[in-house]
Amino acid sequence: MYWDSAECDGVGVLQLFGFLGRQDAHRFEGAVDWVRSRCKGPLVLDMSGLLGWSTEGEAAVVRAAGDSLAVCGLRERPAPLLAAREAVIRIYPDLPSAVAHLASDARSRAEASRPAGDVH
Repeated sequence: MYWDSAECDGVGVLQLFGFLGRQDAHRFEGAVDWVRSRCKGPLVLDMSGLLGWSTEGEAAVVRAAGDSLAVCGLRERPAPLLAAREAVIRIYPDLPSAVAHLASDARSRAEASRPAGDVH
């Protein structure tokens, strides 16, 4: 497994490639921490480049979710552990729709937390 990261509209994007297995779980969790430390906005995990994962790999994604995680690019792959945690893990069909929704949601929250009369 290997990964790449980017930031799009204030959303951290972690793209995975290859196979996420037990032997890669620790490296994956480190990648999530690395991206979260550099992007203060929401995080989306793009799994469209993954060829597959083991049960242990999927469990690593669940552990990495923490308070919140968005996942996209599952295609037709079964993800029973992710689906069971849908309150914490939001699933999107593709990266553009995930980024658009998360960026809009983050902007709405920022505006709601701005003190009344604060103009920018």
